[in-house]
Amino acid sequence: MKNLLLIVLLCTVFYVACKKTNNVSANVLVYNASWAYSGITLALNGNLLTTQPIAQGGSSGTADSPYIKIPAGTNAVTVNNGSTVLLEKNIYASAAGGNSIIFFDSSTQQSPPRVLQLTDDLSLPDTFRLKYRVLYLVPDTAVKADILLVNGTQDSVPIVTNGVYAGSALAAGAVQTFNVLSYHGENYSIKVKKTGTNELYTTLTNYPFAVKGIYTIIFSGLPGGNASSGLKLSVLRHPVQ
Repeated sequence: MKNLLLIVLLCTVFYVACKKTNNVSANVLVYNASWAYSGITLALNGNLLTTQPIAQGGSSGTADSPYIKIPAGTNAVTVNNGSTVLLEKNIYASAAGGNSIIFFDSSTQQSPPRVLQLTDDLSLPDTFRLKYRVLYLVPDTAVKADILLVNGTQDSVPIVTNGVYAGSALAAGAVQTFNVLSYHGENYSIKVKKTGTNELYTTLTNYPFAVKGIYTIIFSGLPGGNASSGLKLSVLRHPVQ
């Protein structure tokens, strides 16, 4: 009888533990940096996650709240552009922090997109700091740019100097770490300039950074492209979950 009770107790504990594990969720964002594929959709384990196709320069959710909840662990992901399947693979999403899945191009000619999966460290910076990282995903290596945070009329904080496409073999470990910047609530615009000149590729005016905020800044697209394929500058805020 005692053995029977022990078995029942162990089975109950195992069931509860499994149930809790299966209920753990992960935070995942999807960003489309591909000039060639202007409307991607994402399905998880056969269920559509994106209510609308994600255009180039767009993300899941909103730019200020891009994370969507999925079960933590390994999930089957399918990404389509219209009826064309771009990706079918299993991905592992950790429950700790956040996970960013970035689609980008390896060429100025249409080709299958590359996928970059980043781990997002959502630990808050110290007071009067913000965290940022920059993804330079313009596949035209002739486009060399400086990216600056501009307060007033002065180019006050360079965050990228002589930036160039990092290549189609870009590894997550090379770009997923956040940098830390002193910040006291100043009103900044983000400018992307042709290196060594005042020629603007693109700009975001008066972006509302937050003290202790965490951000990914993404530069993508092609020079001379149209509304769906031209140069795009995006800022994603990583809210602490």
